[in-house]
Amino acid sequence: MSQMEDYAYADYDYEEGVDYVDYYEEDVYELPKSWENLEDGEVGETSSYSLAELYEYCVVPTVSDSAHHLFNLLVWSFIFTLTTRIVRVPSWFTHVSSALCGSLVVWGLFGSRVGYVAGLASVALTTLVFSHCALKTLRGPITCCACIAFLVICEVWWADPVVWHSIRGPQMVVLMKLVSVGFDLDSSSIRALPGPLEMLGYILNPGTIIFGPWLSFNAYMKVLQPMSWGWWLIPAVLMRLISSVVFLLLSTCYTSWILPEDLNRWGAAYRDALSFRSSHYFVSYMSEISALLAGLDAGRVAKPVYVEMPRSLVEVVIYWNMPMHYWLKTYIFKTARSRFGIFLAIIFTYAMSAIFHGLNFQLAAVLLSLGFYTYVEHSLRIKLASAFDACVLARPCPETCSHQQKGWSSFTLMVNLVLGAVAVFHLAYLGIMFGSSSQEQESGYSMTHTLSKWSGLNFASHWVVLICYIVYGVI
Repeated sequence: MSQMEDYAYADYDYEEGVDYVDYYEEDVYELPKSWENLEDGEVGETSSYSLAELYEYCVVPTVSDSAHHLFNLLVWSFIFTLTTRIVRVPSWFTHVSSALCGSLVVWGLFGSRVGYVAGLASVALTTLVFSHCALKTLRGPITCCACIAFLVICEVWWADPVVWHSIRGPQMVVLMKLVSVGFDLDSSSIRALPGPLEMLGYILNPGTIIFGPWLSFNAYMKVLQPMSWGWWLIPAVLMRLISSVVFLLLSTCYTSWILPEDLNRWGAAYRDALSFRSSHYFVSYMSEISALLAGLDAGRVAKPVYVEMPRSLVEVVIYWNMPMHYWLKTYIFKTARSRFGIFLAIIFTYAMSAIFHGLNFQLAAVLLSLGFYTYVEHSLRIKLASAFDACVLARPCPETCSHQQKGWSSFTLMVNLVLGAVAVFHLAYLGIMFGSSSQEQESGYSMTHTLSKWSGLNFASHWVVLICYIVYGVI
């Protein structure tokens, strides 16, 4: 394997059911409007409140609102498991139960807005069946193109921006599932086109329809196997539930209390980015809980430690949303790499991710910037590792690597710490786009909003990446 294949989308080994993506990917769940109880009514103005006031006006309503919204998701996920895994039932009953429980969950959270999700699923299924019956090839790319066409039509001409923005999470989950079936048929990972009940059960499974995580069709079909019950399930769910609540409260209540308003602009940028990242961790842990209660072995979705204290931006991309990283790497990056080469495949992958998230300048600017950032960082680290014979690649070297300066040498530690600090700097710069206090968040941010945010920081992060690129060219 070449050094370039150590890149984030080229080297990540995955096994289903094991710790198995994309940065700024998950905003399925809108945090409760608990801040209306505060006098200011705005997130981020809490530094003057005491802990008792935060508890009364933020913690209690936030937990209460979240429990109200998520109760049905967790209950129906567990009901699906109870009705299909305790005793052996016919396979058709399992798929019907999955589809029914998932339908009740998604309708309870989104109401009539699920019509857009149903429209996307109908277009994708029709295209998949047609391409399978008529062409017997290119089922994945054709289904993906049909999904993109539907998304663009809705985004530009049809859907209300606020409504569209609110349901893009479930839409991405459905898109990923159906496109992956097409690609798996092309690669013979799935030998025959699944039947209607199997597809409905897979698409609407209550444990994955809202937050994800994405699971392959073959992983979903394990619900037909007897489940090995054990006491491990209780602590596994409780630990994830505690972690989820902690990150929810950190995002909604405590980030702005810990990091007050009188910080300089970079401190404020880091605070806003941390608040956004914490909300993502809440969603990630909640998706693990719903999958576990539905009897699905999804493994870890995100690893906050690797994001908050990163070795590199490449690792941030991987550990931000691990199932999505695998999906993008397997079905988008590898397909594009064989035609366009490494660099264009990376940009294409991030561009596709931006389209899946919605046609707004904010997400496109962040994701495409991140694609270029990670490419430059990865390339620079390869040059440094070769020039100094040191373990400073974007991913940790194996113990048997041939570098003379191992991970514990002073030079290696210094380089990794400096580049890790630069990665944190980039995260603050990119993450400021997702501050939850802006009224534009409900429909997606405009180009003016995005550029004004970065202009306030003098586009410093982009300048730093340009300097790194020059250094890479000189070495």
